[in-house]
Amino acid sequence: MQARFRYPWLPVFLADFAATTLAYYLAWCLRFHSVFAHGMYDGINRLLGVDRLGSMGWELELFYLAGAPRIILLLTATLVVIYALRHLYAGRRLLQPRMVAWEVIGTNVTALLLFYAYFYLRRNTFHPRSFFATLMILNTGFTILFRAGADRWLAWLRTRGMDRIRAIVAGSGEWADRVTALITAAPHHGIEVVGRIPADVPGALPEAVRRTGAGMLLLVEPQLPVSGIMEWLDKTRDLDLETKVLSNALNVVVDQAGIPSDRIRGIPFLHFDAPSRAAHGYWIKRGISLLLALALMLVMSPLLAVIALFIRLTSRGPALYVQDRIGADGEFFRMYKFRTMVLGADEQQEAVEPLNDSVGGLFKIRRDPRVTPVGRLLRRFSLDELPQLINVVRGEMALVGPRPLPRRDVERFHEPWHYSRQEGLPGLTCLWQVSGRSELGLHDMCVLDLYYLRNQNWILDLQILLRTIGVVLFARGAY
Repeated sequence: MQARFRYPWLPVFLADFAATTLAYYLAWCLRFHSVFAHGMYDGINRLLGVDRLGSMGWELELFYLAGAPRIILLLTATLVVIYALRHLYAGRRLLQPRMVAWEVIGTNVTALLLFYAYFYLRRNTFHPRSFFATLMILNTGFTILFRAGADRWLAWLRTRGMDRIRAIVAGSGEWADRVTALITAAPHHGIEVVGRIPADVPGALPEAVRRTGAGMLLLVEPQLPVSGIMEWLDKTRDLDLETKVLSNALNVVVDQAGIPSDRIRGIPFLHFDAPSRAAHGYWIKRGISLLLALALMLVMSPLLAVIALFIRLTSRGPALYVQDRIGADGEFFRMYKFRTMVLGADEQQEAVEPLNDSVGGLFKIRRDPRVTPVGRLLRRFSLDELPQLINVVRGEMALVGPRPLPRRDVERFHEPWHYSRQEGLPGLTCLWQVSGRSELGLHDMCVLDLYYLRNQNWILDLQILLRTIGVVLFARGAY
């Protein structure tokens, strides 16, 4: 096997950190030790009716010099998170050229607005806004320049045999030829095609990997059905291979979930990480889920108490509803929700089955007659799900993961690969929930869940959590 960087994003991150550091000290020099800049800032301050530099010049200079490490780390952390959310640490996930400069500009403008909003909300009049504006302008230029340098350095290393990954193409005909030519023409990504096998013989992959030492599969068969794609993904999971799939059958990941992807003549070329990467951060994810769940339960305890009281006052029965759900590896656990239906609603399940509005196996009714008025409001804004924070604390769920289904829905799985969604820890929210929710059927939900399980990381989790806020506030797909 060829040597690969364990953290391929690290050179780009170091470039971003160097750009922020240099921009900070240059902005400090301009702000306090440049005659031209001093006059410009002084003129702007007089125009705005403030005398910042004259009355606090020395104090500001010493503060920004002594606090440089802390402020640089804060700036870097803010920028890195926004860069990550904009997929600027994609590595080999995205192969085609991107307008990185515009993304960097947008990130720095966003960060500057966040700092200004923070100063405004805190009524902070100590920090001169001009200093941060200068800093972010300089940082934009340095980041674009340093990132270009890091990319060139990585490309130079890869063309000389370092940080390369061998890939096998599964496919035949024009599409396989086109993808092979695309990969060969882009050696700066470090992908080297070392073999080709038919797309209808997944069983040939283990021997091809053993023979070539490949670490990636390029599945190039646009007409392959989802069941065939999942058979290949099972093989790559067992072999711990990165995978790229060219197919229209997975369009829900791009069109509904909004996951960025390369496209070849309009067809998505989706990336799936090696399973070992998804499993690498399990304990970190567990720790973060636990801490956030405890914090949310503490902060929201008054709201939880009010909801429970309203439920008890407006309908007969307990405030909490407990139901067996199927979790990781098919194990049952008792999931908590606020009760949104009349007492004895489970006994009426068979009677309301003909009213089901969902397709493919899930059970969803837009106007379920069993739902109470308070329950309808709770469902509209997903407030009934809040008690599942208890399940997160107990380790039965995570904040992000495939939604746990009741036995009734799992018994209606009609494809063997559907059960693969049960291999991960279920979550309070998921990719399906922020991509259409009840408007998507069982098939699309399973595709999204499997994509998440193979690609889960802190970036994707944070994106889903942020999108969940919007989905809840605007009640998208909830009923």
